[in-house]
Amino acid sequence: MNRKSLLIAALIGAALALLVAVFFATFERKDVTEAIPPHGAARSNRFLALELMLHELQLPAQSLTTLSAARLPLRPGDTVLLGENAGRVDAAAAARLVAWVRGGGHLLLSPGSASVARTPLFDALGLLDPRSASFECVALHGATGSKRDDVALCGSRFRLRPDAAAKLGVAIGTPHDGYLYARLPLGQGTVSVLSSFAPLARSALKQAAAQEFAWRLLQPNRGRGTVYLVYALDGPPFLKFLAIQGWPALLALALLLAAWMAMRSARLGPLLPAPPAHRRALLEHVQAAGEFLYRRDSGRSLHALACQAVLARLRRRDPACVMLHGEALYARLAERSALDETRVAQAFQSPANAQAFRTSILTLARLRNRP
Repeated sequence: MNRKSLLIAALIGAALALLVAVFFATFERKDVTEAIPPHGAARSNRFLALELMLHELQLPAQSLTTLSAARLPLRPGDTVLLGENAGRVDAAAAARLVAWVRGGGHLLLSPGSASVARTPLFDALGLLDPRSASFECVALHGATGSKRDDVALCGSRFRLRPDAAAKLGVAIGTPHDGYLYARLPLGQGTVSVLSSFAPLARSALKQAAAQEFAWRLLQPNRGRGTVYLVYALDGPPFLKFLAIQGWPALLALALLLAAWMAMRSARLGPLLPAPPAHRRALLEHVQAAGEFLYRRDSGRSLHALACQAVLARLRRRDPACVMLHGEALYARLAERSALDETRVAQAFQSPANAQAFRTSILTLARLRNRP
């Protein structure tokens, strides 16, 4: 290897070494966290983080989508967080919940709007005043005192009835402006009314203030029983829902089906005897040939063939007619067939229309069939 080749190889090696040195000198390894949309159970259950937090604290918790007695036994000391719209709770479930609260349960729920105060559940509780209140936001501060850990509690304020306000325990708000949170005793149990469950939902529990707020919310029965997180309520069975809410669609579908069946069904007409099976093809062929000849020249050629067939048969049966023409021939044919001479003469005239064609063909057929 000559000097020039060695120099080029050395330069290439030096350049590669320089690139490697620059890479390691400027490279910095970092852990990057990217937020992704929730999926799986976290997508449908907004209280999944609260449930996992309670499990970490060795507190029994369970997420549900029903209020049925089989899934929600409701024992004294349990806590039920009703995250679904309270207006979806029927009268039977409302009476069961109120009886359970009076026996020592803790019910957390949110009115959401003033109209919900007139639902079976709130009627059975007898706590809310249906008068509307303003929308408000309040900052919840954590024990650290840092504003970065604060979380906001926002929602429409609610009002309490005077007898319920007299028993009020912990609250956020005033009787004049309304409340964002209120805890009231009911029998041996407790009812906590919250304007919004946003501080307990999804990623809000990352903030220390939200965690402390959730801990204080669960304080009445904390550690005594199971915490049930009802994040949704199953609707009625599909067939029942379809019958109640979907009858317009069912009616439209039935009409469309009836119209399609009427369009696709066979049209019923007079019953005609079917030709014999062994003659069907022949009859169809003869009929098609006749229709073709008639369409070609309005039946004139077909009429001429019929006339020739009658005359040929007549001359074979009665040779004396060979010399007859015109009126004499028509008179002879009328005498043999017992038909009117004028009708016979018209049958040999070229037809002017379809009716005349049919009349002439019928007359010629009778003349040809005579012995």
